[in-house]
Amino acid sequence: MKAFRSTGIVGVLLLLTWLGVRFFEPAVEQPFVDSMEPALFRFEKQEVVRIEIQRPEETIVLLETDEGWLLEESGFEASRSMVNRVKHQLHDLNARATVLEQPEEPALYGLGAQAIQVRVVMREGGVIEFLAGDPNPSSVSYYIQPLPGERIYTVKKSAVDFYSFTLDEFRERRFASFDAQDVDSIEAELPGKKRVKLIRVSEHLWELVEPVNMRASRDKARSLMGRISGLKAREFTQEIAEGSGSELAIYDLEPPRAKISLSFGSREPLVLRVGRPVSDDPEEELAYMQLEGEGTIYTARQGLLEEYGQDAESYRLKRFMRMEGSDVVALQVSLKAESEDQPSGEVTLRKGVSSWEWVDGQPVPGSTPERVATRVAGVRAQDVVSEEPGDLSLYGLDAPIGRTTLATSDGTQRTLLVGGQGEPWLDAEEHSHERFYAKVEDEAPVYLVDRGALSVMQDAVREYSRKSERDEDKAVRREAIDRALEEAGQ
Repeated sequence: MKAFRSTGIVGVLLLLTWLGVRFFEPAVEQPFVDSMEPALFRFEKQEVVRIEIQRPEETIVLLETDEGWLLEESGFEASRSMVNRVKHQLHDLNARATVLEQPEEPALYGLGAQAIQVRVVMREGGVIEFLAGDPNPSSVSYYIQPLPGERIYTVKKSAVDFYSFTLDEFRERRFASFDAQDVDSIEAELPGKKRVKLIRVSEHLWELVEPVNMRASRDKARSLMGRISGLKAREFTQEIAEGSGSELAIYDLEPPRAKISLSFGSREPLVLRVGRPVSDDPEEELAYMQLEGEGTIYTARQGLLEEYGQDAESYRLKRFMRMEGSDVVALQVSLKAESEDQPSGEVTLRKGVSSWEWVDGQPVPGSTPERVATRVAGVRAQDVVSEEPGDLSLYGLDAPIGRTTLATSDGTQRTLLVGGQGEPWLDAEEHSHERFYAKVEDEAPVYLVDRGALSVMQDAVREYSRKSERDEDKAVRREAIDRALEEAGQ
């Protein structure tokens, strides 16, 4: 017991000694006044209307206008991503730490004569202003000094490191933006005197009129438009005054090597001129480009010419129902039996609040309705049999074995007809696959499709047949029970 008492006394003495040392030892000077994260700026992003970046060699001003954000002096479109970056990084910026309250030599932190001064003006007149300095020794934070004031903080690198970027980085690199829904036609004059022209017939239907006339894929038209709207300038090569044809000729822009024109319903056409490749390397991916009516010469990827120059067959409409399965809210299937062991009949399905329903309102179990809507709406032509077929009996489409009508919430209805079997398709291993003639009711072209659409029609009719049998069986048993109750009551 004495041994244990001695050990306890020694422990208490050691604890008291440690507390004494901690209490009386002198405080070590810390490198930061405050290691908390004080809030520096707070504002709503949509309130920003002007961004001024004053650097020793130049001042960059980004200004919101009715036409969007512009670089004030030049009138060039300002980079949307850069404007959003300023807003996002500053709107709720916290300091990582406070470095100094009253610095004697702010130049040591890059906050002297070489500092970048940033001024952000709000819609209602409010302003935030600060100096952006150098990175700290670890290069993961930057020094910043809000104005007015002398206190220096560190903030995350991503909040201020981009203010030293070149002027071109503040200019919008997507130079051919437009609303694809507003495009009425696409016309291209390509190398080798090849021409392509598509026109919009309706919201979902396009037609190729050059080099041949046929219905065109909406997806293809959208892809072609996307190749233009997605162009990004790798470099802003030169600014040329109007009428400087000889300077344009240097880049093969007058006359151009290729020209792509888009017409719109609500604005002037957009005409893209494509000049020579940037170098003689046959693998060169960049070419000089210019928008007609503008003075800037850009370098951008010239791969779009390959897609525009594909053979006419690549333009052909393959998803000929021109619907999306997710938009379908009702469908009706009518099926004739291909053979004795195949189902036949009719079924109507409607999309309820939480699930698909049979015509009597009972929910449909499983995924069959979704599969019917997706497969039929997205059915793809493997081959086009005829644009103007004439006698439909040649294809079994005068009395089709399968007929499915899809309806969307906006009132659109289209009916897929599936007729007789056509020439089978042989895969790479010489395996034969059935194909059927198909068409959209009230539209002329006849296509060859695989069995997919017909298979889901059969699944729907088969499931409805099973449901009908179950309902009939329930009705018979209910009638038997009612009759037994009556007899028992007598």
